[in-house]
Amino acid sequence: MSLSFADLFALITYLSIVMAIGLYFSRKNTSTEEYFVGGRSFSGWVIGLSLVGTSISSITFLAYPGDAYKTAWLRYLPNLMLPVAIFVAAYVFLPFFRR
Repeated sequence: MSLSFADLFALITYLSIVMAIGLYFSRKNTSTEEYFVGGRSFSGWVIGLSLVGTSISSITFLAYPGDAYKTAWLRYLPNLMLPVAIFVAAYVFLPFFRR
């Protein structure tokens, strides 16, 4: 298997752009704490969308429904608690970490 010139060009261009963006924004962070907490400047709705986005993937839409059909919902039922887990994270853990 070999890549064509167009594939290599697209790959190298993409990696170069990602590295340039990383270098540009790395100069704005002064410490690892600022990097990991985002300078404590994110609003609540951004953090909430991040929590929801983290819990959703292609498995959520492809594998879980198929497995629910195959096993009569036995392994799918724990995933129905995800909204409760997000609620607990938003109201218990986030205030602690935003201090």
